[in-house]
Amino acid sequence: MSSKSHIRQLEEKITALSAALAQLGKGTGLQELLKIIHFPGYTTPAELALTLAILDGMSAQVRALGNMENQPWPAADKSSRPGARPLKARRDLQTG
Repeated sequence: MSSKSHIRQLEEKITALSAALAQLGKGTGLQELLKIIHFPGYTTPAELALTLAILDGMSAQVRALGNMENQPWPAADKSSRPGARPLKARRDLQTG
């Protein structure tokens, strides 16, 4: 596989992941849940436990994704930017 092919493959995956995260970031499903929980009888003990567990799990996954996205990329940094200072976080990618 050529270098350009690898770049194209990475670009496609990064773009797709970025779009999926942007779609999730709209939070439309959770906005709908905010409406539903006010209906009479929604929060039975079982529904409350299930909903809390799902929300806790989703929150943990969002934190984990945030941590992964902000990790330095040392191997990529060394191979593509010889002599440059190491990248510290995502903000360095944006500012160069």
